[in-house]
Amino acid sequence: MRRFSFLLLAILCLPATLLAQKGDRKGHEKMDSFVPEDEIPPAPVLQVNDALKTFQVAPGFAIEAVVAEPLIEKPVALKFDGDGRMWVCEMRGYMPDIDGKGEEIPQGRIVILEDTDNDGAVDKRTVFLDKILLPRAVYLLDDGILYADQSNLYFIARDGDKPSGKPIVIDPDYAKGGNVEHKGNALLPGLDNWIYNSKSDRRYRKINDEWVMERTHFRGQWGLSQDDFGRLYHNNNSTLLVGDFLLPNTVFGNNGAKVKSSMSARIGSNAVWPIRVTPGVNRGYINKVNGYGSDTISSKTYKLINATGASGFAIYRGDQFPKKAYGTAFVTEPCGNLVKAISISDGDGKLTGDHPYGDKEFLASTDERFRPVDAVTAPDGSLYIIDFYHGIIQHKTYVTSYLRKQYISRGLDGPGYGLGRIYRVKAKDKPLGPVPKLQSLSAKELVPFLRHDNGWWRDTAQRLIVERGDASLQADLTTLLSTPSKPLGQLHALWCLEGLNILTPAHVEVLLNSGEEKLASSALAAARSLPDPFIPTALPSIIAYKPGKVSAIYQARFLAGINSSIATEALVELLKKHDSQLVREAAFAGLKGREADFLAANDNSYKQKDFIKWLNDAAKKSKNKVPPRTIKGDHLASFKRGEAAYQGKAGCVSCHGLNGEGLPNLGPPLNESDWVTGDTTRLASILLHGLMGPITVSGEKYAPLAAMPGLAQNPTISDQDLADITTYIRQNWNNRSPQVTKEAVEKTRAATKDRAGTIYTEADFK
Repeated sequence: MRRFSFLLLAILCLPATLLAQKGDRKGHEKMDSFVPEDEIPPAPVLQVNDALKTFQVAPGFAIEAVVAEPLIEKPVALKFDGDGRMWVCEMRGYMPDIDGKGEEIPQGRIVILEDTDNDGAVDKRTVFLDKILLPRAVYLLDDGILYADQSNLYFIARDGDKPSGKPIVIDPDYAKGGNVEHKGNALLPGLDNWIYNSKSDRRYRKINDEWVMERTHFRGQWGLSQDDFGRLYHNNNSTLLVGDFLLPNTVFGNNGAKVKSSMSARIGSNAVWPIRVTPGVNRGYINKVNGYGSDTISSKTYKLINATGASGFAIYRGDQFPKKAYGTAFVTEPCGNLVKAISISDGDGKLTGDHPYGDKEFLASTDERFRPVDAVTAPDGSLYIIDFYHGIIQHKTYVTSYLRKQYISRGLDGPGYGLGRIYRVKAKDKPLGPVPKLQSLSAKELVPFLRHDNGWWRDTAQRLIVERGDASLQADLTTLLSTPSKPLGQLHALWCLEGLNILTPAHVEVLLNSGEEKLASSALAAARSLPDPFIPTALPSIIAYKPGKVSAIYQARFLAGINSSIATEALVELLKKHDSQLVREAAFAGLKGREADFLAANDNSYKQKDFIKWLNDAAKKSKNKVPPRTIKGDHLASFKRGEAAYQGKAGCVSCHGLNGEGLPNLGPPLNESDWVTGDTTRLASILLHGLMGPITVSGEKYAPLAAMPGLAQNPTISDQDLADITTYIRQNWNNRSPQVTKEAVEKTRAATKDRAGTIYTEADFK
């Protein structure tokens, strides 16, 4: 032990340059911990019964273990099947040690966990699939599963609890580019029968036995959830919760003009209240005590101030918690060892939120190894918390020298394998709900569950009904659709009809006449799936409908998508009466490809200048399409190398996206950006030394939450790499600008060598 202590002391005293990490930033040389060592508690591995003693849970609730090692290891995601069994992704290869050695070895698993004696705890484990490289998401079907690894989205058929045949790649670009912290995940079945993802702009659906992929808004980083009305919620590491005001793709689909969408917003603050001292966060050294301009952890309490690792979450839609908790977001934050509750208020088309427990958390632990990474509403009405239970939570790409010392000093760098837990949080004064047995029921027998008080039961019944494709259910679903005493049942009946391709104008009209704006909104959204022959029948009732502020958005989207003079005239009148940003966005989305026709029909009747500019820009763009890429030789070779670097080792894709349109709160657009196609010296300078927002790109202001780090000090990125990346982004998407050479980058590096890692701001280039 004395020898180990001596070696540890020697390691911690080594100069920072000898322990330099990929996550270190130039200009952040002062990485001293200002937290007194005697204030930092140890972080030993605790048996699950001892770990339970470390929790503080909100009054009226209790926490208990559902499963722990050895029945589970490194869990990151789960789905319940129709019988309440858990299908869990075990990301075994994630950071086995401080250097991430072995991460490239396919050793992850998808396992099935069951409680066979109904005592509330798992007692059976079945490995469904193993040797997967960092599995991150799973989706269940009657005849197989979808799952995602470090690169692809797959389907594999199953025979009961055994895989059948080989995996089929559904999307080879599902998790393309970036590192393990910045790849697609979630696979959430939406109310609208599409499958949605986090850290992604893709959605999927099986149509006529073929998997179809469509584009959608980019959302989040880890985790995804929805409310009763199908609106999606997402987040990123430093933003606990973001909510969409509308159903997906209502204001999406027309890229003919740059429209900065207003369909989502942050909900609640990002403040957190850990119950243990938390120096072990990646930028814990950033503090005014150390000469920085802000504080990551408090210099008084030594605890995390705002979220830095927000992860998966649930919008609670169960029936076991008190009614006031229904619709609350429960967000995991593994760096703070806590689960945050955010109450969501919905009014007038906007979502707001607050923290119902003030400066207390819904759930928090003094165990530094408690790493909650996702939360799920369970069939029994409780809330399941997935605990990765691993000392290292930061990927090697971002580990700083500061964090390395923190991990090693408390032994958090081991053990690399063998641990993991799933907990159940329940209300103390109410029994848990029954174990479901939906899997063996016929589609007709599933219909009553569409009106269940627990959202999991409704969602699962809808998924199974749609998947089984029984069109004979039209009468049963129509009866439920016409039952106003169960509005959520009406909603699920509507989308079952849509998913089975048996929706009619009469069904839409039922909800338009319901007097409930949210039901009418959903009906207008579903009406976009009506077959073309039904449109003339549907139009009169849709035009006659008198919308509110929210339903006007959906009405605009429907009318804009119909190529008819009657619909166009109605759209003009709607725009004049309900002149809001989201109504305009919805109309513009629906008018894709017909902008010039609308301008002619409008005849300057509706004059809102932004909307007219969008239409003119799109009409002009459709006439002057981007010329084909004609590069060859060295230019083409540089472009291809740049593509690989952009999506791989440079990690540009993580913030700017595969389509170059930028990602919310992360990076501004590169497509048609004057910063990309303009001054090449400026562009090379930014790649070398980084850029801090806000930044104005082609007239639009962007304010990413963090600075873009420079690549000048990255030993894996050469000047040739920088030239290739620059060439790639200047010639990709709608950009058609000349090549940038290695010699040009070398010249810029020499000219800017005195910046010494100081990140640029927009003002530096004015």
